[in-house]
Amino acid sequence: MRWLFRISLTLAFLGLACLAVWPYLPKVAREAEIFYATWQKMREGKPAETGVDTSEPTPAKPTADRGRNLISPDQLLAKAPGIAATDDSFILEARRRAKEDPTAAMEWLKSQHSGSERLRGMLEVVALWAAEDSESALLWLESNAQGLARIETLNNGVELWAERNPTAAAEWIDGMANDGSKATAAKALAAKWVQSEPEAAVKWVAGLPDGPIRKEATQALAESWIQQDAKAASIWAFSEAEFNGNYDLLGETIREFSKQSPEEAEAFVRDMAEADYSPIALASHVLGRAEDDPAGTAKWLATMSPDDPIYSAEYANGLMQVWAESDSIAASEWLSEQPKGAQRDAAIYGFSETIQQFEPAAAAAWANTIDDPDRRIMRLTESVSQWARTRPKEALDWVKTAELEPAVRTHLANQIGAD
Repeated sequence: MRWLFRISLTLAFLGLACLAVWPYLPKVAREAEIFYATWQKMREGKPAETGVDTSEPTPAKPTADRGRNLISPDQLLAKAPGIAATDDSFILEARRRAKEDPTAAMEWLKSQHSGSERLRGMLEVVALWAAEDSESALLWLESNAQGLARIETLNNGVELWAERNPTAAAEWIDGMANDGSKATAAKALAAKWVQSEPEAAVKWVAGLPDGPIRKEATQALAESWIQQDAKAASIWAFSEAEFNGNYDLLGETIREFSKQSPEEAEAFVRDMAEADYSPIALASHVLGRAEDDPAGTAKWLATMSPDDPIYSAEYANGLMQVWAESDSIAASEWLSEQPKGAQRDAAIYGFSETIQQFEPAAAAAWANTIDDPDRRIMRLTESVSQWARTRPKEALDWVKTAELEPAVRTHLANQIGAD
């Protein structure tokens, strides 16, 4: 009976072993086939095929479902803001030192280089340092950098910090001493922050104390925002004019808004036609349109009725100042075709003022065609007086030969003698 028990126990163990191995049998079979094939190749003197490809790997073609790939340190460096590939040995050395110890890298730059070379190196170090620890980088700059290097690297560092954590950058700037460095930092932050979070940027700038720092930050914010959303920037500038009396900022934003979208800007300025500062808004609108398309702006003004709430004959003055600067020939041709009246007089005044430094004789001749007598005398006096400061003989000769009333001729001759 003992032998029967042993056989049964052995069969039971074999059964359990088979059950355990069963899932792996296909793999074992494949490995056995590979082993047998390899043994056969070795017997025949052929290279073994072990199932492992030892040839040069073929680069995999990118597919849409490959998933995320691990970014290598080289790729990370290439993606870092402000870092570009270069073979400049000086820049490479600055980067190497910055990776090891940015503070020591800065000290090395201060001792080894000067002028533009030092500034280039500092910008590189700041780009790497601020990407890892913006606050430490800026603290070092605030305490150690001087002159142009201080301003440029501080600006660069704040921009990088603003991309990652503008709120922290704002808190850091709030604690700076009130000087030019704080103004530089505030401008850099406002210009960068408004591109991603305009409401937060506007709120921070509005909270700055009145003074030059707030003024410069406000200006930087407007210049950056106007390129991204001209209408939103103009609406904000309108509130700045309303509550803080910053009419210049309103004029600048509307001027740029009018270049980008004249019809939208026109609707915007029409909405404020009754406001106290509407003349600034409307004049800026005309200038913006004129800078982008002077001929089109001239046609627009010509079709505007005097009954229009935003009409003013004086807008032609601003138009001609812009147009005469860019194309005096086309401007003079248009001017020669205009009917007499207040708008033509305003246009001639602006045209004459603009060409004065280039063509004083033509400026005086055009001034003499203004219909309004008071305005004509005013522009003639200005024109001849300026001309006489550099070429008095030519100015006097023109006064003697031009078609002028005797009283006007005597007045202008006296002006030349007085100058």
